[in-house]
Amino acid sequence: MQVVLNEQKLQQAIGAALHELSERARTSLPDTGTFTALSSRFAGGALVDGVGDVELHVAPLSGDKGKQERYFEVRIFTASGAGRSSMWVFYGKTPALKELLKNEATLKGKIRAAIVAEAESLQRHELT
Repeated sequence: MQVVLNEQKLQQAIGAALHELSERARTSLPDTGTFTALSSRFAGGALVDGVGDVELHVAPLSGDKGKQERYFEVRIFTASGAGRSSMWVFYGKTPALKELLKNEATLKGKIRAAIVAEAESLQRHELT
């Protein structure tokens, strides 16, 4: 099953969203403590079959008493926006997350893989 409709534009959209999120994370992500979640979205409908928006999301782990754990998640919304599927591409401490954000090529590959996997999951469950 072919999920990606336009590979080049998908790579461009991932790159732009990742760049935006990375810049905000580098300047505003604390090493410890809580913070307001950071996210960047792009329209994925013309890029990936059965998908609406795609969101890159960084947030603190709820329930973390030391307030040091963070996660980076890729969220895929249905075309209607009524449903979503998500996958973590990172879990750990802020310094490791900031280091990962510097390696755009690796992270773009992980994000693309998560988008494809979650789009296929939405299709299997007929949530598109």
